[in-house]
Amino acid sequence: MMQKGFSTMGYDDFAVRRGVRAALLGAVSALAVMAQGHAQAVNAGTVSASGTAAAPGNYANQVLTRKAVKQQAQSVSVVKKSTIDLLAPIASGTQAISTLPGVVISGYSSSAGTARSTISIRGIKVGFNSVPGDIETNGITNLFDGIPLNSLIQGTGFHSVQIPFGSLLAGVNVIYGPGNPRDRWFDSLGGTVNFIPVQPSAKASVTASASYGSFDSQVYSLVAQTGLHDGWEGVIGLNHAFNHTFRRGSYDWPARNDQVYFKITKRFDGGHVSLGGYYIHNREFRPNQIPVEPQAGVTLGGLNANAPLYSQQTSGFYADLPNNVWFKENQIIDYIGYAKLTKRISDNTTLHDLFWYRHGDVIHYRLNYGFIGASSQDTEYYAPYSDTIGDKLDFDTKLQYNTISYGAYVINSHTHDIYDGYNTNLGTTRQNPASITRDVYNNLYLAAFVQDKIEPIAGLRIVPGVQLVNYETRYVNQSPIAAINLPGVGFNTYPNTSKDFNRVQPSLGASYDVLPWATLYGNFAVTYQNPTGGNFANNQINLPALKPVKSTDYEIGVRMFQRGFLGLDSASADINYFRDDLEDETVGIANPNNPTQTTFGFGSGRLQGVNASLKANFNFHWMAFANLGYLDARYLTYTAPSGNVYQNLPDPASPRDTANIGVRYQVFAGANLIGANLWDQYVGKRYLFNNAIGAPTHNAIVPYNLLNASITLKTPYLNRYVSHLGEVDVSFYATNLLGRKYNATEYISAGGYFNTPTGAYAIANPGAPRAFYGTVTVKF
Repeated sequence: MMQKGFSTMGYDDFAVRRGVRAALLGAVSALAVMAQGHAQAVNAGTVSASGTAAAPGNYANQVLTRKAVKQQAQSVSVVKKSTIDLLAPIASGTQAISTLPGVVISGYSSSAGTARSTISIRGIKVGFNSVPGDIETNGITNLFDGIPLNSLIQGTGFHSVQIPFGSLLAGVNVIYGPGNPRDRWFDSLGGTVNFIPVQPSAKASVTASASYGSFDSQVYSLVAQTGLHDGWEGVIGLNHAFNHTFRRGSYDWPARNDQVYFKITKRFDGGHVSLGGYYIHNREFRPNQIPVEPQAGVTLGGLNANAPLYSQQTSGFYADLPNNVWFKENQIIDYIGYAKLTKRISDNTTLHDLFWYRHGDVIHYRLNYGFIGASSQDTEYYAPYSDTIGDKLDFDTKLQYNTISYGAYVINSHTHDIYDGYNTNLGTTRQNPASITRDVYNNLYLAAFVQDKIEPIAGLRIVPGVQLVNYETRYVNQSPIAAINLPGVGFNTYPNTSKDFNRVQPSLGASYDVLPWATLYGNFAVTYQNPTGGNFANNQINLPALKPVKSTDYEIGVRMFQRGFLGLDSASADINYFRDDLEDETVGIANPNNPTQTTFGFGSGRLQGVNASLKANFNFHWMAFANLGYLDARYLTYTAPSGNVYQNLPDPASPRDTANIGVRYQVFAGANLIGANLWDQYVGKRYLFNNAIGAPTHNAIVPYNLLNASITLKTPYLNRYVSHLGEVDVSFYATNLLGRKYNATEYISAGGYFNTPTGAYAIANPGAPRAFYGTVTVKF
């Protein structure tokens, strides 16, 4: 039986928070009762399926149309299927969103969907990161078909390898900033990204593809549509991806990703219901970081070995350590099942319900024979898992001049951290480890919202809203219990803790069609985020001082679209200014008089800048686009682990300038469509974090640009030879065509990574060199 965590709140405070939590649960129950009452009062058979009301903008269920984007009061961008198809086949939806303004993907193999990467949107990040010191490391919610993928407690939020590859995607909707309450989730401080898989279609079809390219990259996919039969339609998608690393050494570090997805929809008068499932298993053997310059003792054979020095300058820019010196395996496994219901329950009210279950596993197995001292643990086995169940119920009621949206969600998650550290040379094993960790987190998140969309005059939309959130965390330390059967094992004795936060999140947005082809929009929102696990699994001496992260976000911009503009077929633009003030970012500081105790310092930051998205369709043959971003991201105050307080320091690893500029040409040759694409991705100046002092610096990484190209051929020629064969697509891709050498991540080490006696030297993950790929796709 789990030990009950103690509460750090007083009786009155506890009673108030229990009351708020009860009110939120009551709201969910009331909405359910309301739905039942409406359902009993309405004859759904009198309402046609074509008359079913959709969610405003239908953000969670389909790729947003141009019209839906135009009317948004929040800052929204869309990645369409045509853009996804520009990318090399080894890419996933994670890489696809890097084509948007202000979005950067970084990591040890950030061009491949088989490797864990960090997503940065206007300086706020989510996902595994090799770089310390980010101003906000878990501030973006990632969704699969509207289902949250983020952990409720883990510090990096989620793992990017969960995202489907391009063949399984219909597109991506991206909200910059917190957005409106209806679309907001618990980690949406910096944005919400909904990766939308292919949806069931009324027409039966089968699409299969096979790809091969550099570094033995292979991708095989199959998507089958059942078509519409008596109101039923379904889709199933399979994807298998495999590749080796581009790093050069004695081991090739393979990575593999398998994905299975299905969705079945039943359409009926007044609505539809869907059942879906998604499975992903990613297994990768990841390379290690490399010193930029040679360091004494850091060799290809390990620490102080009789071997050549290991660095980009001595052993080669893409050099890697042998796997008998350094070895790391990561597995990410997810099982997701979900159900969606849309039902028109009266002439003006539509119900939406989303229910889901997600089980997630991480298996991290690391051996470091080369850079660990003789008395240390050289092997670690870390295997956290979580079970999450949630439900979101909401309604849209359309009145004469406005549409009211109201609803609530409840999410419960159980997370278990399991860690074993050992050294077989010293007689310890995984079965009899030297040290263990057994942490348990129970999280209950509740949120209720009301949002109005008022249209007092034609072309003007005002969207006020408020969301009430409750974040409850219960931490239980089970290490002492597990250690009973492991004599001599080391373990922490952190006390059980609990914490509850209740906050009100107001927002206000507006959009106005100043001209038929131009819309002004703006949004303001105050939101909060629960602190992550490391703030609870310590011997805290001032847990009452812990606060949720607070975001105050402003957006203002203009969207434009016009056909026949200056002789062009069409032209579009979206230009916006943003500012996001972050407060109460938690910085854990060890008590100098008792290193096992932790207190809190707090940081605050500001991220502001301009994003611009421009596109011109000159004619059928030519199209050009430019997505540009400028970001000023900095800590206003920052408390280092030493206790030193810094001011006005740049946020590490957040590039000041980003750009994606490209051109497309297409032409028919008989019945064959030939296309060529050329685009350049630029990532500007990024600042380094210095682990030696525990603070950001003004040292910067050299900017880089990557030129990419593709050629495609779509032909119906072969259908005369193969029954039912439709179109055949043949595509060739070249990435980093100019062979730029650049570091995807970099920071200044304190020496701990390679166990050197001194630090203050830069270590990096190099970005991928020039690569080529080919894909054949057949459609039946």
